[in-house]
This record gives sequence, structure tokens and C-alpha cells, in this order.
Amino acid sequence: MPIRLSRILPVVFVLSFVAVVNSLAGTAHQDSSAPAIADGNVYPDAPSFAAELQRIGNVIKEEKATAAEMAALRGSLPSHWELTTAERRYSISAEPLRVLLLDAESEKKTETRAAKATEAADWAFDLANQANAYGGAQTHSAPSARPALERILSRREFGSVHGPTKWDLFRQRINRWITDLLLRFFNQVDRYPMGAKVLFWSIIFAVVVWLAVVLFRYWTRRAVLEELPTPDSVAFVRTWQEWIRVAREAAMRGNFREAVHSTYWAGISYLEDSGVVRKDRTRTPREYMRSVSNATQLAPSGRKTREALSALTMALEQVWYGRRPASNHDFADAMRSVEALGCQLQ
Repeated sequence: MPIRLSRILPVVFVLSFVAVVNSLAGTAHQDSSAPAIADGNVYPDAPSFAAELQRIGNVIKEEKATAAEMAALRGSLPSHWELTTAERRYSISAEPLRVLLLDAESEKKTETRAAKATEAADWAFDLANQANAYGGAQTHSAPSARPALERILSRREFGSVHGPTKWDLFRQRINRWITDLLLRFFNQVDRYPMGAKVLFWSIIFAVVVWLAVVLFRYWTRRAVLEELPTPDSVAFVRTWQEWIRVAREAAMRGNFREAVHSTYWAGISYLEDSGVVRKDRTRTPREYMRSVSNATQLAPSGRKTREALSALTMALEQVWYGRRPASNHDFADAMRSVEALGCQLQ
């Protein structure tokens, strides 16, 4: 059966069009992939990049004998290396290594060429070590940094560490508002020189008046203190017999704490009347004990007096100052201590 030419031509045209399109697509794909090959080697992580640098350094050390080998190695290097990490994509130029290899290639002496080649190899090894260190830091710090930080901040010593509170932020806003207000005020003052002078002298006058008031109050208070009588001239209205009476009345009421307190002052009043200690109620109980220890009037019975005053002082400190509950037994012990000091109790 004869085939008509009008039926064959459309098919041939379609097939030719498809072939042309595929050819153009292949050319475009080759063009798009060519720059990636020409730009340099791409490494997905730091360890693989470090391994490549280690390999290059070893090759330089092995092939450092002739200039031709240095030239071949320099020609095999890419223009740069591309390293991809979790943070970003890095581009490391190979130009420093190219320069070092060119210097080694241009040397005439074998020893000098070998030294230059060793320098180039050391550069590659050093960059490999840096890449390994970077990869190790990323591996160790990324997964464990946050839990370690949370464990540290959860300790008790960091319990008060926190960001600014609402009150802190409010105070900051108030401070900014006051600062802005003062700045606007002083900017307005600068526009009126006469008003600025009046304000300045008004502030000086207010400061002088304030200082005068403070000094006046200080001098008047000091004059009142100087008019107070010294402790030696103060009359102590209670004798040791009256203190004993007050102590017994308090014991009859069941207030043994007050009874022990009054008994102690009965003993102190007796020592003051006897001239053992000087009349000075500003002393503390411990100061009275030291004064009795240093007294020279207690040669015959000094030890007995010191022991009695020590027992009386201990009772006062525990019951009166320490607020320990007192009993009739504590009051009886205090009365025996007072009697040991020399008080004649009936």
C-alpha cells in the first residue's frame, strides 16, 4: 500500500522538534552544571574537608623533589573549596597554597625547594586541624550545651538570677520619663539666659539654707547632750536592800524572771556601796565581772566574790537576756549568790 508523503511529513517534523528540544535541554544541563565543577570541590562537612587537606599535605611531602611535580600538584588544585555546615556555607580560597607551591616550584636548589614544599604541606595540615577542631566543637556543643546550661542555672545559687521584672521595667520607664522631662526643661532654660541665672542662684540659696538648718540642729543637739550630767553625778535611787525587797515581791507574784533581774542589781548595788566597783550603770554585766576581777579591795575573799558574781551574771544572761523561763529554784540560787557577795539577808 503506498504511503502518502503528506502523512509522513508531520511525523518527521514532530520527531525532529523533539530531538532539537532534547539537545537544547542537555546543553543547558551541561552549562548549568559546569560552573559547579569549575568553581571548586564541595564538601558536606568539616571532617571530609579535613581529610582532603590531609591528603593534599601528604602528597606535597611525597612529591616535593622536582619543580615539575610541584607544578602538577598546583595545577590540580581547585580555585577554592566549599564547605557546608549546619549554620552556613563557607568558601575557602586555595590561593595561599598555590602561592606556596609556586614559590617551591621556582626554587633552583633542591634543599630550598624541599623547605618551601614542607611549608606548603604544613599550611594544609594546619587548615585540616582547624577543620577538625571546628567539627568536634560543633558535634559536642550543639546537642549538650542547652541541657548543661539548664542544669547550671537550676542550682540554688542561681535562684535569684532572672530578667527584669515588671516593677523593674516600670521604674525604667519612670526614670526615662523624668530624664526626658529634665532635658526638655533645661533646653527651654537655655533659650532664656536671665531665667537660667535666676534658677541657678535660687538653687544656691536653697542649698545654703539647708546647710544652715542642718548645722543649727546639730549644734543644738550637741548642746543638749553636753548639759546632761555625767554618770558619776547620777543619783541611784535604790539601795541593795530595796532591790532585794523588789525581788521578793516579784517572786511572791510568780514573776521569777523579774525577781532574778532585781536580785542581780541588788548585788551590783552592794558592790558599788562597798567600793569594789565604781557607780556606772552604762556598763554591761561582763564589764562588771572584769571590773571585779581587777579590783584590789578583794584580797581576803576575792575568789568567793568573783565566783558569786559570775554565777549571778550567768543567771541574769540566761533568764533576762536569753528569755529562758525562770523558776523559784533560779530565784533561790540568785539569792544565795547575793548572800555570798556579802549581803546580809533576813
